Parts: sequence; structure tokens; C-alpha cells
Amino acid sequence: MKILQVSHRVPYPLNEGGTIGIYNYTRGFAEAGHQVTLACLNGIKHAINSDEAYHELSKYAKVSIFDVDTNVKPIPAFLNLFTRQSYNAIRFYNKDFEQFLVTLLTSEKFDIIQVEGTFVAMYYEVLRHHSQAPIILRQHNVEYQIWERLASNETNPLKKWYLKLLSKRLYNFEKATINKFDAIVPVTPDDAKLFEQLGCTKPIFVSPAGIDTYYWKPSTPENPFHIFHLGSLEWLPNREAVLWFLKEVWPCILKSDKRFQLFIAGKNMPDSMKQIKIENVVMVGEVKDGAEFVKDKAITVVPLLSGSGIRLKILEAMAASKLVISTTIGAQGIDYENGKQLLIADTPEEFAAYFKTMASHPEYYNQVKTNGYELIQSHYSNAAVISKLIEFFVITQKKHPFLNAF
Repeated sequence: MKILQVSHRVPYPLNEGGTIGIYNYTRGFAEAGHQVTLACLNGIKHAINSDEAYHELSKYAKVSIFDVDTNVKPIPAFLNLFTRQSYNAIRFYNKDFEQFLVTLLTSEKFDIIQVEGTFVAMYYEVLRHHSQAPIILRQHNVEYQIWERLASNETNPLKKWYLKLLSKRLYNFEKATINKFDAIVPVTPDDAKLFEQLGCTKPIFVSPAGIDTYYWKPSTPENPFHIFHLGSLEWLPNREAVLWFLKEVWPCILKSDKRFQLFIAGKNMPDSMKQIKIENVVMVGEVKDGAEFVKDKAITVVPLLSGSGIRLKILEAMAASKLVISTTIGAQGIDYENGKQLLIADTPEEFAAYFKTMASHPEYYNQVKTNGYELIQSHYSNAAVISKLIEFFVITQKKHPFLNAF
């Protein structure tokens, strides 16, 4: 197949879940023998070294990168209040990128176009006008749900009102968008149900983010009391989760045993977080090699209170044979049983109870780690995920009215 991926970000470097998810699909398509073209926006928020990105991504695809300023600006954000547009979405519109897509599609034919998420869904019309290929919307998250949950957890009345407004407009945007596409590919069954509730009448195929099982390998931790949280800290739900954990949960854990030590790492950690000084907590910041960072640690905590989609960092930790303790929201979309492949804790008391057990019996949850590792090998390896998605592409293309069957 000739596959065009249209992305709202450059999937490199591999320093956060969303980036890794797109990269693994690009690489997976290429390694499965397909010809990939990757057209992506490079927002200032996610600005990367284009030369390094080209060097890596060109191994798997023909790559084009377009710079765009997606930063939130006070005046445009204020003026947007007097419209009905989603400010989250319109920040990703770029005329040069749109013209590039027109030129590309008039000079080259593709078998499948995969649009990577809500924020490039606005380019559907130009894609449809210039191509007869099936256009698939791969939804990394249900975006409106993230902002809805952030609004629910916010205590400042003005911020709460604004977050509710952003959520409502994203809801309307996603609802108006999903039935334009030929199929929707969410990453979790929970997200699939939400798209059905939004009124989606198009085929839905759940395809989780694939894990590079050559990179993420089991390792024996040097210290069973070393805990970590790894995730992009420019993403609001991760910041919210870490701050809640430090304030509400960590004091309870230290009461169990002061041998526990927590390492917090992630891209773009705000200065306010870097300056946090709490007993037995190390604010690491961004790390170059995630697998190396987790190698000597035993447990990961994923205390998400908001969010949608699937947490790639949980799957990666399982692939590295680490014990995962997550909130229900953090683990949503993963095919698990509580207590079998991972542990669920939604309150400080529940988190503390697990750590109290581990303080006296560190080996108690070894089988959980083993089960988590086996789940990755059977359900979430990149090769398995890509193979199933390609089968769905073939079916979609055969049913598409513009194209003949293979």
C-alpha cells in the first residue's frame, strides 16, 4: 500500500506518548512493506530539531515538515470567545501546509490516508477534494473528554468556566467531524463507545498504540523501593496527576516506609515543578532514554485524574516488566484485570495500602509484573497491532465507492 500519514506533530524525538504512538505506526507500516509519506506540522510548542527528525523518520517514510505557531496567545484566545470555533483546533490551521497537501495529492495517488487525530481533522475537505483514497481518522484521544475532566477537577471558578467552554467547543467539533471520514480508529474500546455516543455511523476499528518490544525489555531493578513517573509534563493531565500524587498520596506512602524514593521525569517540566522540594522525591526533568531511565527502578505510578485514550507509558512499563499502579482513568483502554496485570488505586489510601504490602514483601507482586509483560507480547507489540490495522485498511478500501477492489 501507499499510505499518507497527516500529523499535527513531528513524531520525533521519542520523548512522549503521543509522539511515540505516531512514530511506531510510521515505522510499523514501513517494516510491514508499505510505502509511507509523512506530512506533519511542527508546532512551536513541540518544536524539534528538523535535521534530526528528517534523519530518523526518512528511514521509514518520505517526510515533509511545516512549522506552525500553535502557542496559545491572549488576544486571539480572547477574540475566539466571540465565535463558535474550537480554539484548540483552529491553532493547527496552516495555509502553506494545506497548499502542500493539494500539490501532493494532485501529483501522487495513495491507497489510504491516515489523519492523526482531531487537530488535523480540519484538513479533511482538502484531502477529500483531491483524493479518492479512503480517509481514516485515527483518534489518539477523545479530546473533549480530557478538557471536560480538567474542568471538573478545577477549583478556580474562572478557569473552570473557560475549561468547560473549551470542552464544549471540542465536543461540537468532534461531533461534526467524525462522520466525514470513511472510518474511525480509536485506541481504546472506551473511546470507541464515546464516538458512538457522539453519533458516529462510520466503521470503528480499535487499534491500540504498538510497543517496540526490542527497545522496551525486562530489567531487574537495583532497588525495589525505587518508584518512577515518566510522562510529558507539558500535558495538563500529567501535571495535575503528579501534583495530586505529591500532595495527597506521597505523605501516606512515606508513613509506610521511608525507604521508598520517587523519581519524576518528563518532557518540558515547568520551572515551578523543578523547584519542588519534598522528602525522597527527585524531580528529574526530561530524560534522553526512557528505557535506560526505568531500568534500575521497580514500580511506576500513573495517578491520572483526567485524560482519554491509552497511556503508552503503562504499556512500556509492562514491557520492561515493571509493576504498574494506576488510577482507573490512567489504565482505561488497556485489556487488564485489576490485580492480575496491574494494580488499581483511586484514593491515597488505596495507593498507600499497596506500598505498605511492598515494604514488607517486595516480591509479593512479582506475578503481576510477569502477567503484564506477557500481555504486551500477546496484544500490544507493534508488529501485531500494525498487521491487524492493515487487514482493516484492506477491507475498508474494498468497500470504498471510489476504488476497485485489490
